[in-house]
Amino acid sequence: MGVASKVSTVCLEAWLLALIMLIRIVLLILLWGSSLTPAAFAFISLSVVPVDGSNSLRFENMPVGGLEDRNEIHIRVNSSDGRQYQVFQRILEPVVNEKGDALNLQAMETQTLPNSNSSGTLYLQNSDHLSMGDQLLYSSSQAGESDMFMIGYFLNQGLINAVGSFRGRMIFTVRDVSGNSDQATIDIFMDASSNLKVSVKGAHDPIRIHVRSSDTTEKEADYVNLSFSGNSGQDIRIYQEVEIMPQNGSGRGLGGDVLQLDAESDDAQALRIQGLNSLRDNKTLIYSSNKDADNFVIYFLVDSGQIQQQDAGSYIGRIKYIVETSRGAQEFPIDIQCDVPPEFSISITPPPGGVNFTHVLANNPPQDKQVLVTVTSNLHKPYQVLQDLQTNMTDNQGKEFDNKYFTIQVQIPSGQEGQTNFTEFSPMETGEYPIFSSDAGGSSATFEVVYRLQGYDRMSPGNFLAPVRFSLDQK
Repeated sequence: MGVASKVSTVCLEAWLLALIMLIRIVLLILLWGSSLTPAAFAFISLSVVPVDGSNSLRFENMPVGGLEDRNEIHIRVNSSDGRQYQVFQRILEPVVNEKGDALNLQAMETQTLPNSNSSGTLYLQNSDHLSMGDQLLYSSSQAGESDMFMIGYFLNQGLINAVGSFRGRMIFTVRDVSGNSDQATIDIFMDASSNLKVSVKGAHDPIRIHVRSSDTTEKEADYVNLSFSGNSGQDIRIYQEVEIMPQNGSGRGLGGDVLQLDAESDDAQALRIQGLNSLRDNKTLIYSSNKDADNFVIYFLVDSGQIQQQDAGSYIGRIKYIVETSRGAQEFPIDIQCDVPPEFSISITPPPGGVNFTHVLANNPPQDKQVLVTVTSNLHKPYQVLQDLQTNMTDNQGKEFDNKYFTIQVQIPSGQEGQTNFTEFSPMETGEYPIFSSDAGGSSATFEVVYRLQGYDRMSPGNFLAPVRFSLDQK
């Protein structure tokens, strides 16, 4: 190979090596720029500061509840990357006392303060309770500007389910659409040192009262046992309120007078209801005193006459007992179930001696015998009352009476539903056939069947007995 050829080869190799180094330098610059530019020029951060200047959320005076008693937190978001972001809160560590009892989170209510932000949208402007799940508080505009807002916290003392010193932790999170985020935590302290202890329990099931159609006296009836202790002589009032009036699966409500209440206590003067009282859906004061401790019971009875007018089925509802003192209120819900058994029956009230005609003579005036028929039904299905006359009437010697002179009429009281084909006296027939048909809803009914016997020429005088039977049949 010549010298010139060798020189050309060396130059070519040097040129290729330089090109490769240049490509590597460009790639390094691009990678360095893509990885460092966001970190150097964009960020999002969150700060959470209680308005009272402390570093925690404290409830030491047990406020009764309401916006005027709220504790407030100031939340600030700094953002420079121009991306939309959202702010959330949730309980990070359960709020528990020294015994490990967890606070009912529904007792701790929260609400953002309207118009406390400059841009974006505030959520949770209606009061809600704290949760272990994320609660959206704020959403920025599309441009993702920095902003600040306020959020308040207050206690509903009526829902506090335990006493003691409680501690927990809450976490706030800001997160933008690209996944960048920041978090801040804050401790929660609450002192619930009230000594008042209240118990509201059903006799057979702590959270349910079960009423049956046979519960007409205190001996059979289910009841609620209410007791309290540690009241320290303050005024205490206990109310009963129906949250959901008992209703069956079809949504039909239980009649207001079906359930009757009767309270019993060693101190009758503290009771504010005396004797039987119908269950009403208004808030009713049932007890008031300033005793340190007491207990009483409320029986749930049924009115036997009213329950027969109810549709068959199981009626489910809920009542609550509200215990009020100067420290606030506590609520105790109790489910209530009333069972109405199906009923489909017929009652016959014959005249004295039955449908029996005595001393029947050819020329005597006709004799009438009335039979009262009562049908009770809560099935809402149409029915018929059937009459069965197996044989013609006979006297003591077995001589038959001509049925042409033995007639029937059905008298339905004015205003009552139902119909009959025997509005006028008609000759009796042997066999079984309907004499009354209910309305389409199968309403209960009471009507009178009148039997008339008229003597006739060439008859055998004597005493005659009509062997009539009645039965009930659904259509």
